[in-house]
Amino acid sequence: MHSYIQLLSTPTADTAGTAMILDVGKQRYLFGNIHEGLQRTCIQRSSRLSKTSDVFITGKTEWKNVGGLFGLILTLADANAAAIMSEKERARLRKLDETPEQLAAKADKLAKHETERKQALAEAGLDLDENIGVTEKYGKHQLTLPNLTIHGGENLTHTVATGRRFIFRKGMPVDIIEQSEAQENKQTSDERDPDWMDDSIQVWKLPIRPSVESEAPGAVSPPRKRSFDEFAGVDLPSPRNEIASVDHPYTAEYFKDKDQDLRQFVVTEMFNSQWRLDALSETSLPDVKMPAVLWIRNAETNKLERYYPPEDGPYPNIKVLVRRPWPGALVEKLPPTKPSKTAMSYIVRHYPQRGKFNPGKARALNIHHLVWSTLQDGVTVKSRDGVSVTPDMVLEPTRKGGGFAIVDLPTRDYLTDMVNRPEWNMPRIMDGLQAIVWNLGPGVARSPAIQAFIQQHNELKHIISASDISPNYITFDSTAALIIRLNQIDSQRYNIPIHNNISPVVPPPEDVGEAKDVGYIEAIRDFHLQLEPQLQIQEPPTKQPFLNTRQVLECTPKEVLELAKHARDDVVSDRLMEKLTGQNLPSQDAEVICLGTGSSAPSKYRNVSATLLRVPGCGSYLFDCGEGTLGQLRRLYNPSELDSVLRDLKAIWISHMHADHHLGTTSVIKAWREANHSLEERQVETGFVRGNPTSFVEAIQEKRLFLFAGEQMIRWLEEYSSVEAYGYDKLIAIKTQPATSKAHRFSFMDWRGAQVGFRTHDPIMNRAMMEATGMKNLVSCFVDHCQGAQAVTVRFHTGFGFSYSGDCRPSEDFVRIGKGSTVLVHEATFNDDMDSDAKAKKHSTMSEAVGVASAMGAKRLILTHFSQRYQKLPNLGALDNAEVMFNDPQPSQDDADNADVTVDSKETHSSIEAYEPVPGQHMSTTSLTTGRTSPTSSLGNSPPSSPTKPELKVAIAFDFLRVRVGDIAHIEKFTPTLQRLFEILEEDEKAKAQENPGEVARRKKEEQKQQKRENQERIAREKLEAKARRNAGSRTFRRNRADNKRYGDLVLADSTEDSAGRETQRSESTLAGGGETDIEHPDRTEVNAEEARISKRASSPF
Repeated sequence: MHSYIQLLSTPTADTAGTAMILDVGKQRYLFGNIHEGLQRTCIQRSSRLSKTSDVFITGKTEWKNVGGLFGLILTLADANAAAIMSEKERARLRKLDETPEQLAAKADKLAKHETERKQALAEAGLDLDENIGVTEKYGKHQLTLPNLTIHGGENLTHTVATGRRFIFRKGMPVDIIEQSEAQENKQTSDERDPDWMDDSIQVWKLPIRPSVESEAPGAVSPPRKRSFDEFAGVDLPSPRNEIASVDHPYTAEYFKDKDQDLRQFVVTEMFNSQWRLDALSETSLPDVKMPAVLWIRNAETNKLERYYPPEDGPYPNIKVLVRRPWPGALVEKLPPTKPSKTAMSYIVRHYPQRGKFNPGKARALNIHHLVWSTLQDGVTVKSRDGVSVTPDMVLEPTRKGGGFAIVDLPTRDYLTDMVNRPEWNMPRIMDGLQAIVWNLGPGVARSPAIQAFIQQHNELKHIISASDISPNYITFDSTAALIIRLNQIDSQRYNIPIHNNISPVVPPPEDVGEAKDVGYIEAIRDFHLQLEPQLQIQEPPTKQPFLNTRQVLECTPKEVLELAKHARDDVVSDRLMEKLTGQNLPSQDAEVICLGTGSSAPSKYRNVSATLLRVPGCGSYLFDCGEGTLGQLRRLYNPSELDSVLRDLKAIWISHMHADHHLGTTSVIKAWREANHSLEERQVETGFVRGNPTSFVEAIQEKRLFLFAGEQMIRWLEEYSSVEAYGYDKLIAIKTQPATSKAHRFSFMDWRGAQVGFRTHDPIMNRAMMEATGMKNLVSCFVDHCQGAQAVTVRFHTGFGFSYSGDCRPSEDFVRIGKGSTVLVHEATFNDDMDSDAKAKKHSTMSEAVGVASAMGAKRLILTHFSQRYQKLPNLGALDNAEVMFNDPQPSQDDADNADVTVDSKETHSSIEAYEPVPGQHMSTTSLTTGRTSPTSSLGNSPPSSPTKPELKVAIAFDFLRVRVGDIAHIEKFTPTLQRLFEILEEDEKAKAQENPGEVARRKKEEQKQQKRENQERIAREKLEAKARRNAGSRTFRRNRADNKRYGDLVLADSTEDSAGRETQRSESTLAGGGETDIEHPDRTEVNAEEARISKRASSPF
């Protein structure tokens, strides 16, 4: 057996904790802190997690230790689902490639081998049932859905269950084993059994608690009203029905168990639900929760038809069909919990290792070779001579299994409980232990208690990872190397990421040399410790543990540096011209900082979405906050600068509930609180009356952070706040939604039931809102992407206007609310040659983003949110003259549309589509040229004026871009330099790959996969277009009935153009049918289902 542990991360600005992998060959286990950025770290270090079956989370259940868990689950679920589909496809192709003769020969070979095996087992005196594993080895390969088991401390299930609003996967069931105080193994004898085991390892869990509890245990609560146990037709765990039938005491443990059952139910539904997208249930129209997509069955044709209820009047009491929400969405609110102080640690042991098998001895004893494996498994067999042979006769002596411990101590308060754990004195657990990995909080490593413990167990290897010892090295080398080169090209807008490869971030409180005397190894990334077959410290695969920034600087081609010098000269000339002519831009000193410019999931070169806006005299504002946003800020600003930025941060805007846009919010709020308030402060809210605007004005007199988001985002933050006091009490969480599709001057804003905003009827409210936020107005609109997705425009008293698209298709409403914006930050996920993908996945192409900016009349445009297929530089040649179709959304039905949803391919043939256009939906097109608006564009009664072509300046964003509004126009000067740089880098990568045969094979395999994926998508698109043409052709003519007669003369209706620009006609088959199908628009059900298949097939984890 071969096993080793590998450190993936240590505490740095990007990675808040320590994580490592235990690799035993056939599978992997993840131990440590599942912090934000862990997924991206694995991508950077090429550490594959595909075989991971169990995750053991150390430390307390708080965002610092679990912030990367959602992203990790999504990645593993999608990877496992893709692996299963690939295996099925390979099996299908193998079957197609083999001829009947080959299949018959293969079957004969297997049958012959099986007969010989049975004969050998019979000679050895073994029953077939005892060797079922051998049969399975040669039997039919079964594809099973892998499980992911997550182990951790209290509140772990609650934390995962809060993600039900934005995560829904069917690719991998997730089980959570939460260690509570009641479940703790109290055995103190040497015979204590492991808390968990599988075929490879045994695990003893060590819940460690602080020596002084700051909070007293809570009192027993009386029975309380529950909001989750009265949903019709859904069997939810609930104590109320049991209480009604049994005289049960209202004990704290009783409610705690029932609350935990509910949380576990939610997690099960999130990852192993039987819910189907195409399942409809019949219900009365008045009982349907609106908005919803409704259907009725035509009594004559027995076909489903869309039903549109009256907008104003009462709903008729009729039966309708509606898609049933997935059960997890029915749990409106989780039962509250309270923060846990328990920090989890683990001791891991391998099983005793049998000695090496000696084939020579087996041959000498005349043992059939087909039963050697059975003998190795510890089973006594008979030789061909009839003599019984025991395993010890052919095996070397058994040796003890190796192992390690991982100990997580947040503060010195946990030292007493850790040192006094009885497990350290149990020979069964400690005998064979080889190493301890210490994950320590600030100052803990310098404690005399730790040093004494290390001296007492000096026979073990001690690896220490701590924030005050580990250097703040660069974690994401690829991004940093790119930014360093960009700094050489344009130092005004790109700064080298802040890092330190030598000194600790914070000087330790005690002498470092004294700690080294007791003998420990400083943890660094890629550290390998081999456990089996013998303990051995291995050199990391990379000799250089940290990025060599000097080497990166020296390797930049001289040709690129010369081009950059010419570009800088051009910028200087432009600035002189601007001083003479003047730029008609307000707030030219306002700064846009792009913290994350990638889409879907983190990659080596781009992090997920986050954009910081700093407006002097007004404040700082964060638009979307993907995972790792705080780490990006720490790389961009030194500690004092970051403290200033956080103190100046006024508001966070979250565009929608996809995970890549908001998973970093909790960390940023916690950092904001630490910068603005002491940890001891607690907001007393007894004076705040729910629904009272006066209380709102009072609340914002204190310094608070505003959050503008949809209702689901606010509920998620509120639910998680019972796990950790991260600063929700200092948050002004405002539910924001557009007033109407035509309103472009205000949005509805709700704070705890009170209507608030910038343009209310209360001037005191308006003034207080403006003073607290630094903004003059904030207006949002719904956009076509997912349920509740919104774009936003923020305006300031200086006349500066900033518009942010989030994720969306081009939106006419967005053009309306952002009219005349100074800066537009718009997503450009795809190049123009992938417009079909953009439509299927509800994103925009680069040219469509430029078209929106032109129609909006924006002065400056920053393109961001690029697909991860464009890791470095997207195709700038895609900005051509085309037409853009504006798509504005229709209401959706349930939270599953808002989640990151992956549905089995068997279930994607849904006949229901949540975003189907309604009759009379208005759509328009506008030219993508930067200087004019198409005559076919319809943007209201007074179309916005568009700038001339020289006025609209377009910038391509990379992570860490810092640009003043007045300097955005200069970025395009460096485009030729960037293009040449990436050409040279790509040539160098190809040259290196040619020197490495393994890399050549890998690249070839990746290219084949990409080509296969593109071919599948192309075929799917062709089928989609063919279906659309057939549907449009079969329903093009309208039927007119003369004199109210059912079978009167049919008159052709005037031909019109549908939303895709195709001329509608009525087919002859429809004319001859005689049925009554008066359809206002082409039926897009099959088209939308096919689009969903395309989207889900090529979608990324988020």
